[in-house]
Amino acid sequence: MSIKRTNQMDLFFRMAREFPVRTGIFTFGLPLFALLQLINGIVYGGSLPLIGLFAALTAAYSVHVTTYHVAAYRREQLAQEWIENN
Repeated sequence: MSIKRTNQMDLFFRMAREFPVRTGIFTFGLPLFALLQLINGIVYGGSLPLIGLFAALTAAYSVHVTTYHVAAYRREQLAQEWIENN
């Protein structure tokens, strides 16, 4: 695993400790919602290609939003460090 990836994972876990609700909703809540929609479509005979597309897009959006939140958290941490040092 590369150092950059390790740093991102470390940042993610620090962000998850500091903001557990926001992290849980966007990182785990959206894919769980997509999975439940897929199960609902299977049980009640929905259009599986359409529901599958929805699930894939929701999971992709979750990854994108989580990456954004990690980057914003990192930027906030750097700004606080800069303010403390100057």
